[in-house]
Amino acid sequence: MSKLAKYLNQHIIGNVFDRLNILDTYSTDRSILKIQPKLVALPKTTDDIQKLIRFSNQLALRGLRLPVTVRGTGRDKTGAAIGDGMIISTERLNHIEEIDLRGRLIRVQPGLTLGELNTALGMQGLCLPIDYDPRTTIGGLIANCPNDDASARHGGIYHYVERIEVVLSSGDLAQLGPIGSHALSQKISETSFEGKVYRRIDELLDKYADTVIDRGMQRFSGAGYANITRVRNAHHFNLMPLFFSAQGTLGIITDIILRVEVLPPPTRRLALTLRDTKTLLRFLDFVSDLDPRTLKVFDLRIIKETTTHGKQPDLLPRELGEGWLVLASFDDRKLKSSKKIQHCLEVLPVGTFVAEETVDNTVAFQEFDSTILSYLNDSNDGERSPIIDDVYIPRYRFEEFVEKLEMVSETLDLKLALFGSYATSNYHVRPLVDCTSMDGRKQIISFMQQYSQLVKDCEGSLTGGTPEGRIKALPIMQNFSEEEKKLYQEIKDAFDPHHILNPNIKLGAELTNTIRHLRTEPKSGIIRS
Repeated sequence: MSKLAKYLNQHIIGNVFDRLNILDTYSTDRSILKIQPKLVALPKTTDDIQKLIRFSNQLALRGLRLPVTVRGTGRDKTGAAIGDGMIISTERLNHIEEIDLRGRLIRVQPGLTLGELNTALGMQGLCLPIDYDPRTTIGGLIANCPNDDASARHGGIYHYVERIEVVLSSGDLAQLGPIGSHALSQKISETSFEGKVYRRIDELLDKYADTVIDRGMQRFSGAGYANITRVRNAHHFNLMPLFFSAQGTLGIITDIILRVEVLPPPTRRLALTLRDTKTLLRFLDFVSDLDPRTLKVFDLRIIKETTTHGKQPDLLPRELGEGWLVLASFDDRKLKSSKKIQHCLEVLPVGTFVAEETVDNTVAFQEFDSTILSYLNDSNDGERSPIIDDVYIPRYRFEEFVEKLEMVSETLDLKLALFGSYATSNYHVRPLVDCTSMDGRKQIISFMQQYSQLVKDCEGSLTGGTPEGRIKALPIMQNFSEEEKKLYQEIKDAFDPHHILNPNIKLGAELTNTIRHLRTEPKSGIIRS
């Protein structure tokens, strides 16, 4: 590997490393897996990425294996940002290249984080209205297409990307966006690798027409290449949708044009506690009709567990009991937000604890975020890393899901407190497991099996919030029809015929391989939601 690193360093502006301490740093993401790469590349230009991909592709043509995994800040929770070949990190491709204030368009590199982007846009009175971890890169948002907490109101990242530039598995550069029928005919007639991709995808849409239609009927799932349903319509043909939730398996995004919005008014928040699930659901349904920016719900056991660390929000009463914490936020104009909050207060049961955000208690509302952080980092004996996170549960099955979750909790002897977004029906549980022990790792596997079955029984989706990666792919593959598997495999083959791009996730995930790479030591640093 040292010879490869030296060779590549002679041909790119950026850097390629093979030192063990660096490899170890890039061997984990936010998942429960650890896979040490052979090389870590930090390209500085698009040309660097093209050279790295061409090198990997040329090795594949000779029967040698150096697959490529693209990575931003390593925020992926499914094991898709790690691999045993070459990691290509986009952390140095993090610039804003152009801003069109009049057209509200911005061109950025994929390694720019959401927080950095919105800080820069805020100075111009603009924003990208995504309510997600601010350390996530824009490239990572596209690769995972998360169901962020504000997506019910603002639509999510998919609705804000106008065009992308992509390095294909051949090393060729492609500009992707909607094209008309005449431009499509030209693309299909080309002999280039890009032309072959367009030709093949066009053929697959005809070959698997019924499967594509059936896939379009399945909502709330980013599994496989679900956005094949959005590639062709009566007005245009567009390969770009396939890259949403693709997790770096079809190409590497190097440039992005985003549409942004005017900065909304300051958010107004409401916090309250409710004792039983039926009352909770009635209230949440009422608030949902008011079109909130976010609508989050937390099992009160989460709050109570953090009191041992001195982290109980001052806004809440000292004695919490059983039940739920609801946090609702509105980003309408001041008067409209006030009216919505007043409507919420009017329908609450008598005696309900409630706190409305004011100028005087804004800081106190921030304590809720600190409380969740304490909960996720509240033990020296284990960790609350995401095992299976971001699952979709339909509203009409929420109560049943909560009841059956308690049964799973008792069976596995794990505390499974639920939290998530009712507005997007996207939920999380973070069992406390000791990954350093054999029993703990067996507990992880048992949880994955039983929790996956529970989500399925409640008509939910494991990939309703984020795609499958390595972790969720195992149960997800069982739900695909044979025709779906063939379709997704042929899409992968069209873009990546030698399987050099993140080959062991999505369709390539295997149970034995996943178990082999379960981490055997707690992840260092702070675990975040």
